[in-house]
Amino acid sequence: MKQKETELLLKTALESEKKERQRIAKDLHDSVQSDLSAIRNYFLLLSRKITDNENQSLLEETKLALEQTIENTRLISYKLMPPLLENGGFIMAVKDYFETLSKSTVKNFILQQHLEDFVVSTAIGYELFRVVQEFTSNMLKYGSITECKLDIYETAEQIRIEIVDDGVSFDFKYSYSQSKGSGLQNIQSRLSSIGARLEQCEVAEGNHFIIYLPKKYD
Repeated sequence: MKQKETELLLKTALESEKKERQRIAKDLHDSVQSDLSAIRNYFLLLSRKITDNENQSLLEETKLALEQTIENTRLISYKLMPPLLENGGFIMAVKDYFETLSKSTVKNFILQQHLEDFVVSTAIGYELFRVVQEFTSNMLKYGSITECKLDIYETAEQIRIEIVDDGVSFDFKYSYSQSKGSGLQNIQSRLSSIGARLEQCEVAEGNHFIIYLPKKYD
């Protein structure tokens, strides 16, 4: 009974988090970004009326800062809830995410898919995406990676998602037991909530993780 209670509380907490992320991402996109874009248009009109070099220079600096703020807001909204996750599914969302990461970090993020079709419910796809996001965030923050590969394929009974990087090696179970942060705990909790499990393989360099997802995953 305690285990069922814990699982129910976990699912409720994760679902609440998802809804809150959706709400904040929508507010950022519909309200904040729209307001910033309107301010940018006012700046363009104002810059046409000001001709002296000193004020033009100030306007240009302000415009650049505004453009950066708009881009940062877009990225925050994207990280909270990637639009492709619901519209295009897990594979498309990860592909787009990896392309964005590769450009912004100058690291090599590669998605390899050996399945003709990989369709999961939005709820499961969301949790898997968040797990991938947690792993990549840790790699960039602590791992000193240059490359990360995510490989998806199937066996007779399972779907396997392999995550391999060439960064600083670490022991997931030990780090999980010692961690005071929520990152590694989030990975474990999210996988448990969808009936998946995580295994770490021993490698000479870097890290190699395998997520096992039962085939009855929709």
